[in-house]
Amino acid sequence: MGGSETFGVRTGELGALGSDYRRSANTVRSQAGKVARNGFGEGGEAGRNYALQGIAVHEGLQRISAWLARWSEATAATADALGAAVVTYAETDQQRAAETNTR
Repeated sequence: MGGSETFGVRTGELGALGSDYRRSANTVRSQAGKVARNGFGEGGEAGRNYALQGIAVHEGLQRISAWLARWSEATAATADALGAAVVTYAETDQQRAAETNTR
């Protein structure tokens, strides 16, 4: 290998990625709420002869809302982990810098 090889973490970019994940989680959470609040009724909206199909649509929308909520939770957990990593990297860097300056 030629040249200088460096290793580092750009905590600002990592923090920005965490913020992007947080916005995404909030957007998906909002959409899950919209699906849950505006779901197809339990049969009545489908028409008198289509109650079973209406129930199936209603149950499908409930499942979609639940999956969106889980997706939002997972995305928020990822954002939390990225934020924690930024803090850990910064603290470790400060600690190592302090140890280097005392030698």
